[in-house]
Amino acid sequence: MRNETRFRFALPGAMLIAATAAGQSTLFLNINPSWSPDGRQLVYQSERHGRAELWVIGADGSGQRRLTWNDAHDTHPAWSPSGEWIVFDSNRDGVWNLYRIRPDGTEERRLTHRGAAGGTAFARHPAWSPDGLRIAFDSDRDGDEEIYLMDRDGGNLTRLTSSPGSDGHASFTPDGKQIVFSATRDGNQDVWIMNADGSGQRRLTDHPAGDGGAKVAPDGRTIAFFSDRDGSSALWAMDRDGSNPRRLTSGTATHYELSWSPSGREIAYYSDAPGRFELFVMDASGGNRRQLTRSEYHDAWPQWSPDGRDIVFSSTRDGDWEVYVIAADGSGARRLTFSSGRDAHPFYMPDGERIVFQSPRDWEEPVEVDLWIMNADGTRPRRIVAEAGFDGVAVPSPDGRSIAFQRGVREGDGFHWELHLVDPSGANPRQLTSNRWSSQVPGWSPDGARLAFYADPEGRDQLFLMDLASGAAIPLAPSGGEDTAPSFAPDGRSVAFNSTRGGGRDLYRVELASGTVTRLTEGLGVQAQPSWSPDGRRILVSANGTGVNEIYVVNADGSGLTRLTTGNEGTR
Repeated sequence: MRNETRFRFALPGAMLIAATAAGQSTLFLNINPSWSPDGRQLVYQSERHGRAELWVIGADGSGQRRLTWNDAHDTHPAWSPSGEWIVFDSNRDGVWNLYRIRPDGTEERRLTHRGAAGGTAFARHPAWSPDGLRIAFDSDRDGDEEIYLMDRDGGNLTRLTSSPGSDGHASFTPDGKQIVFSATRDGNQDVWIMNADGSGQRRLTDHPAGDGGAKVAPDGRTIAFFSDRDGSSALWAMDRDGSNPRRLTSGTATHYELSWSPSGREIAYYSDAPGRFELFVMDASGGNRRQLTRSEYHDAWPQWSPDGRDIVFSSTRDGDWEVYVIAADGSGARRLTFSSGRDAHPFYMPDGERIVFQSPRDWEEPVEVDLWIMNADGTRPRRIVAEAGFDGVAVPSPDGRSIAFQRGVREGDGFHWELHLVDPSGANPRQLTSNRWSSQVPGWSPDGARLAFYADPEGRDQLFLMDLASGAAIPLAPSGGEDTAPSFAPDGRSVAFNSTRGGGRDLYRVELASGTVTRLTEGLGVQAQPSWSPDGRRILVSANGTGVNEIYVVNADGSGLTRLTTGNEGTR
């Protein structure tokens, strides 16, 4: 009995997960590269925003740009031989179909149409013929996954294979006369070859392990493919007749979906060697491997929307700190701001229709930061406070009539923070604190009568409660550690905050009536101000326990810790 292969032709449409050699699940951050005909660029798919979209990158790893924008998955791009088109598959209409688009993102068009036929993978894994006139792809439209051929405009459809197993991942030989493909015809996946009209089908590999994803080198002599015959998915090469197999990549990491450079001197592929799937390029011999994409990014300063359905936060996932919004389950990231500089610390206004944030836009110096407000969809950004210096961490009052924030103050060589208030229109500014030490990161009580904040009058950050009517401030839950970033619970009975009092920076909660302090996380590396869900049952935090900031949600009693974003390891 032959072993069952773990390779699958159709990646799942939701989260695109594969099994690694270690048995964990790895997020497909950057995968499926395809060279441009001139060898200067690659197109690939990326899930950096929670769904697969197409991106283009220079062959040296520079100049990344996004190509497609929609709420579905766009996958398996293939550059046309002329360089004029990129064909790909997408489930944007509920079923996988083929589309084409210009490399500049224009003239997008659907090529296949499901019609009355069955199947969910109606058209996937496109491959161009060398003359650019035809496209091969696989489809389950007739109930079983088979290979089809059509003209580049979607017409003149021909079925090439008909077997009881699955046939897919077709790729033309450079002369256009043959097609290599993957087939699972006896319970195991192997590499096969056939004439371009579907005749003369024969097996090239016959190994108990899984072999697939074959591509023929530009000179037509060598076929590269992936195989787990040594216990981990690696890239291999063999002669065109299937003889002389040799391994190209080493180690236990997973390597998939290769693409030959036009010169035949290099191979692009993706691998989870960094702990998440990234693009790599190596020489055709397997040497000189180098990483092209690096998807480590930071997600920070999460805050709930008033209805609890969305989370606004800042992220470097596109290279610069910008404001994004995701659903409460971590899905559907949407970018809201587009500016140079650090757009940070976003907060929803109580009406849920606007978001306040801080930004250095329009200033030449990054230390010149102002308060801004925009509509919840990112439109109509306008400045609230425009003064020289750093104004940040804008926190709206519960009634939406005031915004508390912190302002940087320079005195000689010294620098500290003071708390201020301003109306959302920018009118009626007033200063709340005036000391030689820093007071920062305000948090409103639900009744709007008090502000929690942290200050360092004795050289160590501690929590304080200020009565806004009198201006008097009293200590809150003092400790021998550093206590920062307080946030009132919606019922006003407790305050969540960050502290090092237990060794390491974690999330804590203090009951205001009794003063009882409860530790909610262990070793998480909590950063920035926590945010309570509107019902008071959950708390959002950002933490850097993985090496970069990620967004987590935890129940108010400390149970049920869940990571919502994956900027580093790409694992859940």
